[in-house]
Amino acid sequence: MRDCIHYGTCTICCCESTPPLFRKLSKTEFNELHSERKEVVFKAGEVIFKQGTALTHFACFREGMAKVYYERPEGSNMLVNIVGAGRICSGIGLYTDNIHHLTVQALTDVNLCLIATKDIEAVIEKSKVMAIEMITLTNQNSIQFTHKLANLTYKSMAGRVAEVLLYLQNEIYESERFTLNLSRQDLADLAAMTKESFIRTLKELKDAGIIKVNRNQVEIVKLNSLTKISNS
Repeated sequence: MRDCIHYGTCTICCCESTPPLFRKLSKTEFNELHSERKEVVFKAGEVIFKQGTALTHFACFREGMAKVYYERPEGSNMLVNIVGAGRICSGIGLYTDNIHHLTVQALTDVNLCLIATKDIEAVIEKSKVMAIEMITLTNQNSIQFTHKLANLTYKSMAGRVAEVLLYLQNEIYESERFTLNLSRQDLADLAAMTKESFIRTLKELKDAGIIKVNRNQVEIVKLNSLTKISNS
């Protein structure tokens, strides 16, 4: 394993908590990227990036959790995903219109580093490795958006709720038992459903013994059954 590189309180190494975008950078490239970084703390509920504003920085999450969503003109939101420690929150407007097309809002207190897009672009121009990692990140986001669109188009309401629960288990909390940091409205937005429909469907899964729910405590009891429902 290569040695860790420290810059102030930021660290880069081969550990899983380090964003892949930075993991393979040389010490020189890493220092160049972080020379003007800003460490910022956001309180729960505060907006980190606002849809429609200029894309000037990437956010490298060190602690905490945030939701990423699309603000619809009619007022409702489509929650796209959740980001947490070790994740990079970039803008899909990079190299296009340099505008944020999604809003990022803290779900918990968040500690992150803001890295200027100009510094990201400068390192990409010099580093083949960085360019490949950026393409990989972009493609991963595209795959996620494609899957979400397919889920919204073809899945039943029960399938959407099951998909959300599996996403939370596998991608966010990494456990079959977890404490939600999201409101019921957030969960409904993640499934692209009304709050009432989401709560009703969640209760049906609970009554069927597939999950246990006690306020914000969730446990997936019958994983195979939930997975089967998620494909419906």
